[in-house]
Amino acid sequence: MNSLRFAACVIGLITLFPANAQKPPPAKVVVAAIAQQEIAATSRLVGVIDFDRVSNVSGEVSGLITAQHAREGLVVKAGDPLVTLNTDFIEKDMEIKRKQQGQFNADLQKLAATLKRLESLLQKNSASRQAYDEALYDHRSLVKKREILDLELERLQLQVEKSTVRAPFDGIVLEKLKEIGEWLDPGTAVCTLASSNDLVVKAAISENMVRYQRPGESLAVNVNALDIQLQGTAETISPVARQRSKSATLRVTVPYHPGMIRNMSATVEVPSGETRLMLLLPRDALVRSGGADSVYTVEEGKAKLVSVTVLTRRGDQAGVASPSLKPGMKVVIDGNDRLRPDQAVVVVE
Repeated sequence: MNSLRFAACVIGLITLFPANAQKPPPAKVVVAAIAQQEIAATSRLVGVIDFDRVSNVSGEVSGLITAQHAREGLVVKAGDPLVTLNTDFIEKDMEIKRKQQGQFNADLQKLAATLKRLESLLQKNSASRQAYDEALYDHRSLVKKREILDLELERLQLQVEKSTVRAPFDGIVLEKLKEIGEWLDPGTAVCTLASSNDLVVKAAISENMVRYQRPGESLAVNVNALDIQLQGTAETISPVARQRSKSATLRVTVPYHPGMIRNMSATVEVPSGETRLMLLLPRDALVRSGGADSVYTVEEGKAKLVSVTVLTRRGDQAGVASPSLKPGMKVVIDGNDRLRPDQAVVVVE
């Protein structure tokens, strides 16, 4: 009886858990072919982000600050207002000048009518030449005075425009130096502004690696804190090396990305040797396994984990070395983060 019960239990388990349910379905992956190319090996240098152009933005006119638009960390565009000054007295002077303009225009109309009448009488010998000349020169003098008044009004208008201190370029406010209620004199800085279009990474480079650097060469830059990868451009190397370390400063220009701040660390991939023939594959194929870099290949419908040594990184490509890899072999570039060695896979486009 016990044997019959045991057999029934076994049959029930087989019915509940069929053999094919124990095997997970094949993982869907995308693959790319390995290429081979002559490229230079690279080394990683840790540098810091810095702004190449920093300005203490100042005003051109004096006045009482009535609005402070700049604040630390604010990203501004060229022409954005930073500080606004009080213009009550200037606008009152402009109102007075406009009244004077109206008076001058009325006087000019009167003199023009008189001049026209004297010219008609002079042709009929009914007016003296002296009276006509006096009216003519009075009219010319009044025209010049009105022109001076027009220039004075334009100067006041310019002063109103200059009463708003604006950003001279796209940038980030590093420090606010003035506040509402303070008096601003010409030439006094209102804030410290760093240009967001002039961002560089400064990294110390050994004198033995200086000969491999080429100005204008594209370099991979990783901003560690923000977990972003950028393409930088090698700019210059400082002409003075440090006496103790025998290292110089390499400057790499990088595009601005929100969140980047001064003295934030960044890693730069720089050439460190002569060009050599190496395997080139997409960086998406690289996975970390056991603290080392590896890639997954596909063999007979299964994922095979292969260890590699990364020699260089160029944008979205990586140059590697591995005795198990050959040009033309396929490596997994999408779906590899969930793979396990010897797991069944199916390649999709």
